[in-house]
Amino acid sequence: MEYADRVQNRMPGDDLEGPRSLERRSLLGYMIGMIATGMASVLGITIARYAIAPALSTSRSAGWINAGLLEEIPENRPIKRSLVVSQEAGWGRVNSQRLVWIIRKDNELTVFSAICPHLGCTVNETAEGFICPCHGSAWNAQGKKIGGPASRNLDLLEHRTQGDILEIRYQIFRQGVAGQEVVS
Repeated sequence: MEYADRVQNRMPGDDLEGPRSLERRSLLGYMIGMIATGMASVLGITIARYAIAPALSTSRSAGWINAGLLEEIPENRPIKRSLVVSQEAGWGRVNSQRLVWIIRKDNELTVFSAICPHLGCTVNETAEGFICPCHGSAWNAQGKKIGGPASRNLDLLEHRTQGDILEIRYQIFRQGVAGQEVVS
């Protein structure tokens, strides 16, 4: 059959150029599909990492926090200090206020978290040391447990001096357990 006959007698959808044209179109469609799939995959992975990864990551603390000048810390008397702790959690940075007790004795510093290790109440100072007003746990001036339902001593915090400035590495510990387990 000649080309002119095929044009006259053709039906809609008939291929005028034969099987060669169909193969070329199929290959072109396949290649376009693969390119589109590759682009969608790269874009999907990028968006998923941006959206999901921060939610699955652990919070990170900023490290050392300035707690003030050493000369402002009185000798032989606990002083409560407020620290602003920055933590990266998920998609943003969260600033929270945390309290610590600092004791200076013969130029030796001790820093305690003001969070009760029993249930997380704020620990207050007494004449004998420290007390939790919520459930009555008590500690002496060295942070050793002397009574109440708390299962451990006050939590010691790592600290250092940089010149005449006290810096504290604030950590949050798991409550209600006998050992010190860092939460964040």
